[in-house]
Amino acid sequence: MPGLRLFILISVLWTASQAQADFSDCYLINECSQFRRDPASPAPGGSQIKINPSAVPTEKGLGLEAIYFNPSADFSIVRGNGKVGAALSPSNSEETFFGAPGFELMEDLWERKHNQQKYPNQKLTLASAFDIVDRKGNGYRRYSLKAGAMAKYNTETNKINIGGGINAIWGPFSAGYSVYGDETQLEQSEYVKTTIKYQVNTYNVALHLSSLILSYANLHLMEEEELYEARVQTFTASLAMGKFIFTAAKRIEDSPAWAYNYETKELEEKQIKEEYFGGVQYSLSRRFMIGALYNYYLLREGSVTATLFF
Repeated sequence: MPGLRLFILISVLWTASQAQADFSDCYLINECSQFRRDPASPAPGGSQIKINPSAVPTEKGLGLEAIYFNPSADFSIVRGNGKVGAALSPSNSEETFFGAPGFELMEDLWERKHNQQKYPNQKLTLASAFDIVDRKGNGYRRYSLKAGAMAKYNTETNKINIGGGINAIWGPFSAGYSVYGDETQLEQSEYVKTTIKYQVNTYNVALHLSSLILSYANLHLMEEEELYEARVQTFTASLAMGKFIFTAAKRIEDSPAWAYNYETKELEEKQIKEEYFGGVQYSLSRRFMIGALYNYYLLREGSVTATLFF
């Protein structure tokens, strides 16, 4: 039963967290030494490492993030040794609020949206980042530069696509850039399958104001033969208050993909598509956070997230 699976997931993560040694109090600000978000984007950490590999934390420690939406959970795991970090995620970034648009047939799009189903997964992402320079300090005396690389393995085509990224921090400002190749296989019938190859470029900037982060991200997708082009902009604000982190975001997608109308329950032609995201996380302990997300999978759904630090 879905409720039982969710209870077991949270129980296992909570039990593991209580068995670990004390690690750190901070979850949001630049000085966090945790499995944390890319400081240039307050999105869930697992979504960022599949877009910009330089978002992988290099700090010492081990982190596990799970986002649960009926009937399964998407996992991301990160390990850092102080200079180099590595991350593994067997879940999609496509058709998530902070990710790229997905490719799918119109009948599949309607059925998936109508039945509140996640975009089908074809990818396994392995990413790694390393510190080029990392100077600790307060205010503008604090600066860092990280670079990363990643490989995306498509389980349907058995092909590997690669990418890279960079992330910089100077005082309260941060910025990142990434580029990677990708592909999606569409099954038009039992005997007809089409592979769509494309490239994704992203850049993001952020301003850190004490416990508040304001960020902007721009993602550009171009199909290999330049027959399809999409651009996604996200505006995000994340606020830490005590043991809570509140996040709100707006997504503007400019693409020829059809949109699902939640009032008429039908697809419609719509070049500009706007969506909103909300999330709240709560620190149960210094090593374990739980939270609730709205519209992470672009289904106007609710999901549950849990993050464990070792």
